[in-house]
Amino acid sequence: METKTKQLTWSEIVLFAVGSLAGALLGVIALSRLIVAMQAQAPGFWFVSRAAGIVGYALLWVATAWGVMLSARDAGPLVSGPLAYTLHNVTSWLALVFSAIHALALLGDRIVPFTVRGVFVPFTADYQTFLSGLGTLALYVGIVVSAAFYLKKRIGYRTWRTIHGLSYVMFVAVTIHSVLLGTDSGTSVMRVAYLLAGGSVLFLTLYRILTVGAARKKADEPQAA
Repeated sequence: METKTKQLTWSEIVLFAVGSLAGALLGVIALSRLIVAMQAQAPGFWFVSRAAGIVGYALLWVATAWGVMLSARDAGPLVSGPLAYTLHNVTSWLALVFSAIHALALLGDRIVPFTVRGVFVPFTADYQTFLSGLGTLALYVGIVVSAAFYLKKRIGYRTWRTIHGLSYVMFVAVTIHSVLLGTDSGTSVMRVAYLLAGGSVLFLTLYRILTVGAARKKADEPQAA
């Protein structure tokens, strides 16, 4: 049987273009701030850790919000199913990559020195032990959640769904880690970003719960003759 290759729609092309421009803009901003920091003889590793942490949190926000929309089946009018899941998967892994860079860059920091054990073993860091460990633990949870996507058929849908539900815990943990430990948390821009990220994920989650509950109630109602 001959299969036809699905062509990209205009909405998908626009989404790719916006994503590419956003990524390029984030790269330019990070590079410009890095140059300024180097000229001011600021610690480079510390700045890299800050920049990677902010970008990683932004990507985690997008991945989480997009995932909730997918679970509520509200992304269908925007993009096709395969592309929607691909975007969710890619943004999730990118968030983990930038989070790993954020953690590894701490090993080169001389202002607040971190050991290898303090970075890789949760709740063993000398600096802000609980909050630092919360970030490390969230990174490991994110790896497990993302890797489970490829093992969905082996572990079964019910187990996969349980593991994937940990993404909510991860988002909350990273938000607490970022707000209470982040160097830029006191700035107006980051305060707005945290409120927007947390508020949007909370809204989408409540919306999903309510819509799923309404759908189940409607399904349980006896059909009229």
